[in-house]
Amino acid sequence: MQKKKRKVSKGYLLMTVLTLLVMLVSACSGDGTKGPANEGNTSPKPQNSENTDAGNEGKDPYEGLPKKVSISMFDRGQVSSDEGTYEDNRWVKWIREQSGIDVSIVPVPRNQSQDSLNVLFASHQAPDLVWEFDRSYIGKLVSQGVIQPIGDYIEKYSTSYKKYLQENPDLLPHLTFNGEMYAVTAKRPSTAIANHGIWIRQDWLDELKLQQPQTVEELIEVAKAFKEHFKGSTPIVGHTTNDIYSAMYGAMNFMWYVEDGKMTYGATLDRFADVIGLEKQLYELGLVDREYLTDKDNQRAKQLWTTGKAGIYMGQWGAGNNDIMIQDLLTNIPEAQPVPLEMVASPYGKFGAYQEAAPNIFVTFNKEMKNPKAAVEYLDWLIDGGWFTLAYGEEGVHHEIKNGVPKKMNMDKFNKEVLYAGEYAVLRQQVINPEDLIALAADDELSQKIAHLNVESIKLALKNEFRRDIPFQPSFDEINEIRSTLDTFIKETRATAVTQGEKYDGQWAIAEIRKEWERLGGKKAEEIAQQWYEDNKSSF
Repeated sequence: MQKKKRKVSKGYLLMTVLTLLVMLVSACSGDGTKGPANEGNTSPKPQNSENTDAGNEGKDPYEGLPKKVSISMFDRGQVSSDEGTYEDNRWVKWIREQSGIDVSIVPVPRNQSQDSLNVLFASHQAPDLVWEFDRSYIGKLVSQGVIQPIGDYIEKYSTSYKKYLQENPDLLPHLTFNGEMYAVTAKRPSTAIANHGIWIRQDWLDELKLQQPQTVEELIEVAKAFKEHFKGSTPIVGHTTNDIYSAMYGAMNFMWYVEDGKMTYGATLDRFADVIGLEKQLYELGLVDREYLTDKDNQRAKQLWTTGKAGIYMGQWGAGNNDIMIQDLLTNIPEAQPVPLEMVASPYGKFGAYQEAAPNIFVTFNKEMKNPKAAVEYLDWLIDGGWFTLAYGEEGVHHEIKNGVPKKMNMDKFNKEVLYAGEYAVLRQQVINPEDLIALAADDELSQKIAHLNVESIKLALKNEFRRDIPFQPSFDEINEIRSTLDTFIKETRATAVTQGEKYDGQWAIAEIRKEWERLGGKKAEEIAQQWYEDNKSSF
């Protein structure tokens, strides 16, 4: 770090060591594709066929190999002890029986997924299939040479996914790095495009005769009123607060923006200083949980919200874990009235909370994979329909088909026995309209109430466009290597600015971040990103 006499944290040292380990792996196993690449070329090039046919007289080297595949997944702590573990449960057994593939699961903690995967790659223990929502992270793996091009495998071994990609060619640019296809993905339904959202206690507003806030300033005033009136409360909690503040200002620290025709990294924008300034203001006014920066598993935020001690929750728009939190709140405090809140406007305009791009999960092939044919067959099985039962459970047990919609029969049973299984459905052809949420929910009064709230919530979540100046982020070695260090630096600098008194503020933080950006080669990265933008903007 650049600040005088600042101590280097253990976390920062750990990330540095991890980065060096991964770079060492890259040096040993890289494919020689270093340096800037033209991502504008979205036609996958045939990969070298030496690893498939050479020396085998045309015989498929994977024919006859055991159909075994390992795959990563996010451990979100959703598997109850009587269901088993993420690695061994009813659904893993079902997958093996139905797909004919001996699939093994490698869980990684959701909040440290990339760090954990980096360690697995560095120690040559990463699973065959590795996936992430973050395309930029896939670009890092490409740069490090630990995953491989898969265009030939799809062409040779796939039927269902190859057909799906032909029907959805707009996905191909998102899957292409260095002119080659490195991942597979499927399109998100609208319920997965919407991601973050805000919830507020309408009954608290009513009791204080307050209107729902529409600006950042009004949000602060409402939070102050909550703190003053509801003694012992924590007005604002959540697990995506940082990203929601950033989205309000159109300044996500990990995204590129086009400012007056110039590509500019979000963490270096003046607006990002204001984001940190807002976060500091809320912290110093006591409007957020003092321990939120260390609440890595979101347990404190959940407890404060579900026990009625918080008035504003910043997290998901609904569905999944958020449904459970709303359900727990209403079970604990039946008179509570949680409602979705539209994103408030900042001095820079009104933007939506974080919304995903059309591609869903990016699934990649480990370069050390033993049987890519079996991997393709597994992905084909998923996209061809295997995903459906993993997402909705067994018909007649967890859901029933009504008007073409898989309607949940019992929400508690579904949450316990099926919710975690959706994590295995990494490729799915899923279409959900907002109104379907009501039909999908169980018939009991509480489930229907939450479903109606979710319909309102998703409409609000998609009402305002999330600021995304380019369809996907550029991925080059220079940019990826900077992020490996900069992301941790930003997190630590942001925490210092928020918690360490008046000497440290948003302006101090942005100055430190810009110095680190330049030290790491940010100017060169900007030049590369600008050239990429000029080469590709006509296709955006």
